[in-house]
Amino acid sequence: MALQIAHNNRGNPHALHPPPAAELVEVFVLFVNTTNRTVDLYWVCDRDTENMYLSLKPFEEVRVNTYNTHTWLFRDYYTGERMHVKSRRIFVPVPMRVPKNPQHPEELCDVRSQVNIHFPMRKLKDTCLWLLARYLNRTSNSPRRLVSNYMIPSTLKQQLFVILTTMESYSRTARIRRRRVREMINNI
Repeated sequence: MALQIAHNNRGNPHALHPPPAAELVEVFVLFVNTTNRTVDLYWVCDRDTENMYLSLKPFEEVRVNTYNTHTWLFRDYYTGERMHVKSRRIFVPVPMRVPKNPQHPEELCDVRSQVNIHFPMRKLKDTCLWLLARYLNRTSNSPRRLVSNYMIPSTLKQQLFVILTTMESYSRTARIRRRRVREMINNI
């Protein structure tokens, strides 16, 4: 299904803020989810608007035709935790061109580049906090009360509360965005 959705941006994604024609270049990418989590893909057309594109299951891939003016970001489907590409939180597509014929190296053709989505590099403490928050969120109706009762330093409790808040906020906004994407697909 992701491949059907990905035939993508054939409308005019720059209707509100069209860049100069010389800057707009179509770029062909293959997004690969190399994590064991479902990941939401977002393309960003301006600084404040994240547009949910689709969700990729673990180790799933999707071909996308995008533009060099789009930026992309990736979030864990359940927690909202940012995933990375090449150890960065944001991916900016760059056209990949190779010679069409070895005898005529000046004749170039566009090729699809593979973009591997992966976990962010982080400290062991941060990894443990995210895993604990994710576990509490899935198994408890009141994870904050559980954290409050833990015999751990208050700084760790505060960090867990921040992560839980991030998860709750993302869950609400992602639910709305996913519904919009489903409605768009059903109207096609």
